[in-house]
Amino acid sequence: MKRRSLLLPVAMILGLTLLCPAQDAPARPTKLKVTAEQANLREKPDISSAVVQQIPEGTVLEADRKDGEWYLVRYTLEDGGVIAGYIHESLVAVVGQAETAGAVAPAAGAAVPAAKPQARPAGAGPDSWYEVFLPFDIRVSGGASSFSADDFNSAARGVADFNGASLGLPSSGSIASLHLTYLLTVDVSYRLSRWIALGLGVDFMRGWRESHITYATPELLTVTPQTSTQPSVKGVPVRLSVYFYPRPDFYFRGSVAYYSLKAAYYYKFVPNGGAWEEWQGRGTAHTFGVEAAAGGDFSLGKNLFFFAEAGFRLAETGGFTGSGSFRNSAGAATTENGDLWYFQARGADGQSYNLLFASAAQPSGEGILGARRASINLSGMTLRLGLKIRF
Repeated sequence: MKRRSLLLPVAMILGLTLLCPAQDAPARPTKLKVTAEQANLREKPDISSAVVQQIPEGTVLEADRKDGEWYLVRYTLEDGGVIAGYIHESLVAVVGQAETAGAVAPAAGAAVPAAKPQARPAGAGPDSWYEVFLPFDIRVSGGASSFSADDFNSAARGVADFNGASLGLPSSGSIASLHLTYLLTVDVSYRLSRWIALGLGVDFMRGWRESHITYATPELLTVTPQTSTQPSVKGVPVRLSVYFYPRPDFYFRGSVAYYSLKAAYYYKFVPNGGAWEEWQGRGTAHTFGVEAAAGGDFSLGKNLFFFAEAGFRLAETGGFTGSGSFRNSAGAATTENGDLWYFQARGADGQSYNLLFASAAQPSGEGILGARRASINLSGMTLRLGLKIRF
């Protein structure tokens, strides 16, 4: 009886001894495979934490544990060293359990060995849907766009030649063509997914060209006759855009735009002495257009990027409604409301010259041909360079 009472405590001690190692055995690490093109290994489980290392797609990692949406993993460097850090669950896929031989998982709250944080490589874009889904981007840029203002350019040349014909003098010099506008652009976009974003933008565009034409001066004239011209255009297109990102740092953009455009002309004729005549007018027109573009982002720091974009725009507008005025050195002054009309008028030499003026009614009468409302073709190349801020 006494012998049986001694065996019971011994059996309990042996059972506890066998059970404890089983309970203390570390869980097998989780095996992960990187699915993003470039995955950031971070110092802490936080999107704003410093990047320890960038890991290429297809790399297999071992995760010792998971903290919320972040895995604590180990990564072997090319020199054989091992670093640890956190990687977001959206960048990897679980492929199984790793072998446990020689592996000891860090205790919860234990310090994580990590290499010195590395700066993000210049030009590297966001590496995953998670990282780009700081969903808003603001782009501020400057640039230029080409277009065709044939009616306004032809009229500037025509006015200079018409004035020369009235003097009976040949002109010297050339009229500079208006074919370029400068752009200031602000865009806000919202990322719907890793590949698609919607944007709303506005352009401030302006262009002008000033020219001065002189005429051969007879000996009787003390002042060289001159004609000055300056066609100009400015507008505010509002764009609704769709962005497609085949790569995190490269995109295609398609846009539909509504254009509010103002066009103007200015002519000044100095025939001789102190006499002069001046015409100026402006009109406003509205139209719709489309634009296609491609661009790339280059990282300058956390959430700050430089971007470059080139595209092509299709749009044309006419029917400019506004006013025009005339005044001269004798004190005469008139103003007329109406449309901007492009037409041909017969000069003093019997030839026809292209002119553009504001008029309440369609120009007509003897020597007037082909009158129609002036137009501008906005189709052409666009180029934008600027900064993008992600927030």
